[in-house]
Amino acid sequence: MRMGIFRVPFYLLCIFVLNQAHYASEGRRWLDLSLKDVQAAADSRDSYAQGFLALVYAHGDKGADISITKASKWAALSSQANHWLGHFALGFLARFRADGLEEADVGRYYLKSFLDRDGRMIKAAASGDPVASYALAEIFTSDEVRPSLVPDLELAAEHYSVSSHAGYTPAIVQFALLKAHVVGNDEFGIKKDLPGGIALLQEAAQANMPSANHYLGRFYYQGIGVKADTKMALVHYQAAADRGHAISQLTVADFHAYGEAGPVKIDLALRYARLAMDQMETQALEKIATYEELLAGGGTAPTAQPTTLLQVPSPAESVPPPPPPPSPARNEPFPPDPASLSPALPSPYDGSGRIPEPPASVYPPQPSTPPIPSSLPPSASPSLSADPQQKRELAKKHYFGRQAPLDYERSIRLFTDSANAGDAEAARYLGIMYLRGKGVPKDNAKAFQWFTLASDRGDSLAKKNARMLQSLIGN
Repeated sequence: MRMGIFRVPFYLLCIFVLNQAHYASEGRRWLDLSLKDVQAAADSRDSYAQGFLALVYAHGDKGADISITKASKWAALSSQANHWLGHFALGFLARFRADGLEEADVGRYYLKSFLDRDGRMIKAAASGDPVASYALAEIFTSDEVRPSLVPDLELAAEHYSVSSHAGYTPAIVQFALLKAHVVGNDEFGIKKDLPGGIALLQEAAQANMPSANHYLGRFYYQGIGVKADTKMALVHYQAAADRGHAISQLTVADFHAYGEAGPVKIDLALRYARLAMDQMETQALEKIATYEELLAGGGTAPTAQPTTLLQVPSPAESVPPPPPPPSPARNEPFPPDPASLSPALPSPYDGSGRIPEPPASVYPPQPSTPPIPSSLPPSASPSLSADPQQKRELAKKHYFGRQAPLDYERSIRLFTDSANAGDAEAARYLGIMYLRGKGVPKDNAKAFQWFTLASDRGDSLAKKNARMLQSLIGN
């Protein structure tokens, strides 16, 4: 009888231990699997694998090129299965999509993963799941979770450390930045160790993590812990750019446009700027227009003038500023953290920074444009009573798949209705859809017609798009 008394507690203890082991091993095993194995598990509807694969494509982990489109697909599937990692991945990916996305989307999905009533993410992190620890660290450095959750940078640093030591490469990059004090200070309980931070970045770069190459490029460009070397900076920036890192793509574009580490190569500058359009469309189009002006002027860069480094808001006075632009004549490719945010660790893929407007003279009047069709494409709108602005906003939701199902066919119908009713922004989106082949076959001529129509109605971005496209199609 006494043996029976002890069996129940012993049985419960075994269940507890096994449960903790499950949570810990769940995240760790994906770190050891190949991309092919993770993909196979995601295809078999494993919701953890789907969320993990979303982060793989978002970061360029496991040798995969960065693909926000693929990442969004897998994050949505995991989130639909109500998995905390899918919710977190959607919040993380929300930072990539400036247009058509409300600022609250980041915090909304982060809180959905954190406030899961079963506490699955917190349990997983407490039991040693490195992916869960990384997710918690990202959440605790996010200002978008206020007021429901107060960011805690010290706690975030602890979770980055746990995840980094377990070998999760995205966490290694962030922990390296903490050790190097590029972000943070002694308040986080991490003593400055610049050589150690650089060693971690090199470790992550050897594991083919694009953001590690990006930050090593910044270190070499500015001489942070290493001898300043623009050629080595370009090597690392280009390694990140070739894997889909959008900020590095724009940076490499500027290097080639202004001959920062070699001869001026406008053709390469245009190539890398165009690669960045999927993630940083506005900034890429602005740079393309600027490079076209350089090309029209003979492809020579303006004479360099002394410049002042821009300071990044930070909790530490000793935090180094971002690198200066390779030439003062071009836009800063490293957007600083918004001044409105409280000090937080930057995401290496945060493309939310805004690049300053180029001078108006960059866009002179166009000499000639193709005629706009006399009759625009008809469409059947599901809401005939809605005004053009309402239709356009609904179309954007379907275009981005945010707060509505991703549906290019419906979005193009709604954009067309709105454009036919005189809405300039809707006409610009139709130009983008034809330019990028979203829901329709790629057609530069039709894209140019829609951009021109939107420009004639006063849309300044469409004017830039039309100018860029005009140079490509030769009209």
